[in-house]
Amino acid sequence: ESEVVNAEESSSTDEIDYESRFLSPRLREQLKKRRMIFSKNHIELSTIIGQGKSGLLVHRAYLETPRGKELVAVKTVKALFSRNDVKRLGKEVFTMFSLKHTNVMSLRGVCVAAESPLLIMPFMTNGSVLEFVQHHKDELLCISTEAKVEIARERLLKICHQISKGMEYLSLRNVVHRDLGASNCMIDNDGVIKVADFGLAKNMHGTDYFRQGKGEGEDEEVPIKWMAPESLEEDIYTEATDVWSFGVTVWEVFTCGRIPYIDIPVVHLLEALKGGQRLEKPQNEACMDEIYDTMRSCWSLKPTDRPKFLDLVGMLGTLLERSSCMCQTSSKLDMSQFLHSNIPLSSPPTALTPPVIQEQDAEDEDDDEAEDEF
Repeated sequence: ESEVVNAEESSSTDEIDYESRFLSPRLREQLKKRRMIFSKNHIELSTIIGQGKSGLLVHRAYLETPRGKELVAVKTVKALFSRNDVKRLGKEVFTMFSLKHTNVMSLRGVCVAAESPLLIMPFMTNGSVLEFVQHHKDELLCISTEAKVEIARERLLKICHQISKGMEYLSLRNVVHRDLGASNCMIDNDGVIKVADFGLAKNMHGTDYFRQGKGEGEDEEVPIKWMAPESLEEDIYTEATDVWSFGVTVWEVFTCGRIPYIDIPVVHLLEALKGGQRLEKPQNEACMDEIYDTMRSCWSLKPTDRPKFLDLVGMLGTLLERSSCMCQTSSKLDMSQFLHSNIPLSSPPTALTPPVIQEQDAEDEDDDEAEDEF
């Protein structure tokens, strides 16, 4: 069982202990080399804008840079956290540090504090895909004119196509996300979708699957309604299990944020899936049969029968090209199409006292590749 630490009562010994769990020496040097370790006086925490799994909090914040204040999002642990919480956040830093793709969330930097570590990311003005489709449900859930249907279809396909490209990149990097869903895909100010939240991500290290061992003491919360049958039954995670989750994510997008399997108790879900039950076709005229067929292909019971993300990028790209509303060359969302497109904060503003963060050096080091593991 993980030892619990109170941030307000943490000692210098606690600091050393959690810092060693947060960043490996090699990763720390890589972050220093790229000037990605920031000190306390560079960061101004503002409001809580989200709460993730395993007790993580996301804050709106400002990062002081030579070019002025930059709006960012900061992920950290709660005031009462375990050693594993810190280790999990550190693993997320490690995963994000090695990823560079337009449709994958980037790492802006980190901050090491006596109380708790901070993971710094770009701020996503338009919130998550889930928030976005729910907020614009009237425009995207079509049961009226053909013209509106075509416009909505193009917009929704653009979202799904960008997610598929981000996931294709992750699969090529041998990263299994394990927590893909509309709530974990973000939209920046330019309408670019970013696959995010790598708290459960694992690197397969050249193997074709990852098995989550039982009794490891990590107490991870898992997204049961997005998980493939083999993950639920055998704790196996592969590109194919991410593909299953992607199918559920596409369903979320075209239903404008409905909860999957709302009528099936979680304890009976595996039995239902093995018996052939699947999510119904979205009641949205923008979801033509070919789109639902793509979802269904992701939910084949046999993992080898599911498409690869490389295939899904091509399939969705073809559907997007066929859309009669393709008046733009860009695959990103045109945010000017949406009035008041910015998503309201889901949590009320709350004044926060920034933690005490020690100064960190930003000296240059020789180029080295990041470690494969902590």
